[in-house]
Formats: sequence, C-alpha cells, structure tokens
Amino acid sequence: MAGNTGFVGQSLIEKLQKEDWDVVTFEGDSFNLYNPQIVLYFSGKEYGQDLVQVMQEARQHGAGRFLYVTGCSVRQEYYENFVLDWSRANGLQSSVVVLPEIFGQGQSASDSVIVRLFYAACRGEGFQLQGRDDTAAPVMYLEDAAYGLLMVIQQELMEERIYITSDECLSFTQVVLTMNGFASLPQIDILGQGSEFAPMDVPEHAVEATEGAAETAGTVYELCIRPKYQAASMLKPVYEWYAEELSGGATAGMAGQEQEKGLGRLEQMKPYLENIGLFVLVVIISILQGNTPVNSATGLDISYMYIIIMGILYGKKQSLPAVLPSMALLTWGILSRHGELASVFYEPENIFHYSTYLFLGVFTGYITDSWKGRLDSLGYRLRHFSRRYDFLQKNYQASIEIKDKLYRQIVNSDDSIGWLYGIIRQLDTVEVEEIFTQAAAVTGRIMGTQNVAVYVMGREQFYMRQKVRLGDKTANLPHSRKTEDNPYIMDMLANHHLFVNHGLQRGLPDLAAPIVYDGRVIAVIEIYGMDFEQWSIYQQNLLSVTARLISMAMGKAYLYEEGIQSRRFVPQTRILQPAEFDKLERGLRTRAALQDNVRTLMLELDSAGMSYQELDNKLSGAIRQEDAVGLRDGKVFLLLHDVDEAGLQLVRQRLVHRGIEVLESRELV
Repeated sequence: MAGNTGFVGQSLIEKLQKEDWDVVTFEGDSFNLYNPQIVLYFSGKEYGQDLVQVMQEARQHGAGRFLYVTGCSVRQEYYENFVLDWSRANGLQSSVVVLPEIFGQGQSASDSVIVRLFYAACRGEGFQLQGRDDTAAPVMYLEDAAYGLLMVIQQELMEERIYITSDECLSFTQVVLTMNGFASLPQIDILGQGSEFAPMDVPEHAVEATEGAAETAGTVYELCIRPKYQAASMLKPVYEWYAEELSGGATAGMAGQEQEKGLGRLEQMKPYLENIGLFVLVVIISILQGNTPVNSATGLDISYMYIIIMGILYGKKQSLPAVLPSMALLTWGILSRHGELASVFYEPENIFHYSTYLFLGVFTGYITDSWKGRLDSLGYRLRHFSRRYDFLQKNYQASIEIKDKLYRQIVNSDDSIGWLYGIIRQLDTVEVEEIFTQAAAVTGRIMGTQNVAVYVMGREQFYMRQKVRLGDKTANLPHSRKTEDNPYIMDMLANHHLFVNHGLQRGLPDLAAPIVYDGRVIAVIEIYGMDFEQWSIYQQNLLSVTARLISMAMGKAYLYEEGIQSRRFVPQTRILQPAEFDKLERGLRTRAALQDNVRTLMLELDSAGMSYQELDNKLSGAIRQEDAVGLRDGKVFLLLHDVDEAGLQLVRQRLVHRGIEVLESRELV
C-alpha cells in the first residue's frame, strides 16, 4: 500500500490479514523484497509525489493490478485520467476505485465533509458547505468502505473505473438534523455551488452489481455494498470519539506547547546567560587583583581564560561577544592606573593586548566551529548509516520471517510429503491395538479436532463396541451400539461411503468414515465438535484419505495376527501368552495417556486347581469381548479397559458366580 492510506487503509490491512494476505507499506526496496501482486495507492488532497514512482515500480516488478483509490471529497479527475493513460501506454493493469462520502474515527478534517463538520462542532468554529444540502449522496462508515475495497480485490474486478456505492443515501440536511439531537452545531453556511456532498456521478453505462456478482467486461463497474453499519446511527458514536479526542488533546496540547516554548526560550538564552555570568566572575576577580584583569604576580590575564572558555563551548557566536567586555574591562583597569583615555591608545603594548583578545576570539571560535561542523557531518553520516542499517535490518528480519513461513508451509502443510510421512510412520506397526490407538490420534491431528471415537464391528456386524475415544465431547458416547438402530452405520456397511451430518442432528457424529478390510467394514472412525470452517469438502477428503491409510495399516496387522495366532494364545484358549500380554498392556498404557477419564484395571485371578482350558470356559460370558486375559510370571491377569465402578462390580459378581476369585486389582497409570 502507498499514498495517503489513513484509517481506511489501516482497516483494509486488518481485513486482508484476516484473509491470509501479506500486506506491506511502500518504502525503499519494498518491491524488490516482496514482489507484490496487487498495489493500492490512496490519493489525498495533495498530489502524491511518489505516485509515478510507485506505478513504475509496479510495472517493472510485474504487479498484476494497480488500484488508484480516491474518494468523492478528494477526487481529482486529472490524476485519475493520468493514471489510466499512463497505464495503457506502459502495459500496467490499473483501475480507479471511487469511494463515496465516508467518515470514521481517526480521519483528518480534509478527508471528509462530515468529519470536517465534527471538527467545527467540537471547536465551535464556523462551517461552510461548498455544495447543496438537499441532494442525497451515498454515505458510508469507514469499516464498510474498507470492506468494499476488500470485495474489489477478492472479486478481481478489472474495469478501469470502479464505483463503490451504498444502499444508504443521506442529504447534508439529514446529517445536520441527526447531529442536532446530540451535538451543539456551529454556524453553517450553505454556498450552493461546489461538489461537496454531491451524488456520485456514475456513468449511465456502468454495470450494476451487488456483492458476489461475477466479473464483467465493461470499462465502468458499480459495486453496491449492503452496509454492515448504518451511517445515520454511526454519526453519534463517531462524533463522541472526536469530541473526546479534541477536548482532551487540546488541553494537553496547549500545556505541552507552552512548556515546550518555555524550554526553547531558556535553551536559546542559556549561552548568553553563561557568558554574562562568567564575565561577572572575571570582573570580581579583577577587582580583587587591584582593578585589573592581569595578575601582577603571574602576568596572566584572566580575560584570556574567559574568551577561550566561551570560544570552546559555543564557538564564534559567544567568543566574539566576549572580546568586547574583555576590552572594556582592560580599558577600565588601565584608566584606574593612569586616568586618561587618550593615553591608552598611544601605547603599543595596549594595542597589542587588545589585538590578542580579538585573535583569541576569532581563533578559538574558528577551531570550535570547524570541529562542530565536522562532528555534525559525522553525525549526519552516522544517522544516515543508522537509517540504512535499520532499513536493511528490517528487510533482513522480514526476509527471515518469510523464509520461516515458507519453510513451515512446506514442512508442516496439511498436504506436504514430510507431514504425511510422519502420519504414516505412526501407523507403521503390526499391533492391532496400537493401530486403533494411533488411528484416533492421527485422525484428530489431521482433522484439527480433539474429539474422535473409534468403534469396532462385531463378527456378525450386529453390534459395534467402542475401542478408543478422545476429547470431552465423546465422554458420554455409549460403549456399544446396535447397528440396525443407526441408519448411517447401516449405509456405511452397505456402501462403504463417508457419512456427513448435513442436518446437524444431535447424537450423530459430524463426520464418520468406515475402516474396510477384505471388503468388510471392521471399524468406524467418528468425529465430533467440528468448527464451522472445518465443514468443507477438503476436510472430508482428508478424512477419506486417512481412513484408507488406516485400512492399509490394519490389513497388515490382521495378516500378521493370523500368521502368529497359534503363538499368541495358550492352546485351545483365548488366554494370551506372556509376551503378547505384555504388548497388549503397553498398548493400553499408551492409549490411556491420550484419553481423559478412562480407567483401565488389571485384576489378578485365582486359577488354583484349574487348567487354563477350564478357566477359559468359565470366563466365557463373564467378561466383555474387548477385555483380555493373559499370563505373567505364572499368574493369570484380566485387563478391563474403559470400565467404571458399576462395570467393575458387575464383572466381579460374574466371576464369583463362576467360582473365580479376584486376588488383587490395580489401575494402570
């Protein structure tokens, strides 16, 4: 951005940054450093000396568009035509954007007729309107004007002249009547002649459009904005802002100006006061020496010291004025000894004495002024180099930030190879339980949500059992579901399609994806509590890709389990061997670290007097399908995952009913 950006430009910068645009202001080597795609130049009352430079830089660096932004109150058609003619001749895609009458906080009196009226009302000054007060003109609050410019940029309008208008039109009389209810208005003179507060002169062949209209091929375009802020209702808060700023700022400003004037006068008088004070000291010393500045014992003239000191401190400006009082003091001393003025100038010794005063004044003043000139030159060069260093340092920091930003976009972007490789690595395991755990974690990371649940299908696909859940919004989900009671699950079983909760129905996931292995749905991933901006096709595609990655990893794990089935369990039982039981426990500990409010318990069972086959038969029907039994150090343990106190007591009762005693229970941490 360049030119007189003002508060409209600042508001536009904030809106562009929210839309992930990188915005910089024009200075020095901005074009060399950033190569902008769009250049905005804001006009003002005064001609912008840098306008031609900015346009040349935009053309040389291949800027896609150049927007010359002007307003009704500061419009100068000569410069508008110059911009368009120069752009046609030099191959620069340019547009003139004309804003209506705008007002808002922070503007100067020359920026807007309404703001000038605010200033006049706050200061009690007279106001003249160079125009008519009975014609309605589009009026827009500053924020809406910035939004209109944002629409011009986003819609990529290429017409040579673009008029931003508003549905709300006010006459100057309506503005005055509205302000009369909350402000003390000054004397207002309506001249009747002029272009102030006049309707926008939009050509009749202009293409009329509203927000979101498609690009057209005309040379004139009218963009009608539906304002977010009603101009009439914004007059009072904006006026109150100016009233507070001008009242507080005026008092503080007057006090500050008076203080600065006082300090300035004192600083100007300081050398002369010091000169007078030092001369008074010399006079006192001369009186003490017998009414002469020359010491009779040493022959030292105290006036020499006086002239030298003033010359060293302030140069010729104070050394030469110090010569005259020194000569007068010497003359007084000579007269006090001889008594005749004429005899003073007859003696060559006295003439030489006077000349030494003059020589010291000129010499010391010249030396000091010469050194001060050299120091000022060095200071100027130092400040110049300091500004250049600050500019280079700023550009260096900006380039570092851009480099880091691009690096993060490459390495950490949602579709980068490095990022996808990191996900695939987490799924690179043959442990089924570990894959289910990582499936939930990976899905949450990809989708940018913390609320993920994974359900596993039963063998006959009549029921689904909860395997993993993450986040607060999944805490109340049922541990098991009947598939026929959930139509969206039945549809996934039949078609293997992604489910999207378009109707935002309660109790259903926002998104759900099936995990398919060997043509069958073996699990379902569900996502809850998605933000508004996450409801996009892009997010759905991400979940679909993630589900395929998990399915591939799950296929490898299932093949591995089928291959080692005989080694995993005690023969003719579902009791895990010690090594497999340890793997399962580690997987559940990893899962517990990701989940909140999920209890995993380990119960030691009394298997004395029973074979493993007998124990397995008794446990059948007493424990859940997701629970596991395994061996460790010759003892039998039961792992209960995601069990509450009521569920634990139910399991204990079933075990006691079957003659199995629980020796010890502890919670996995």
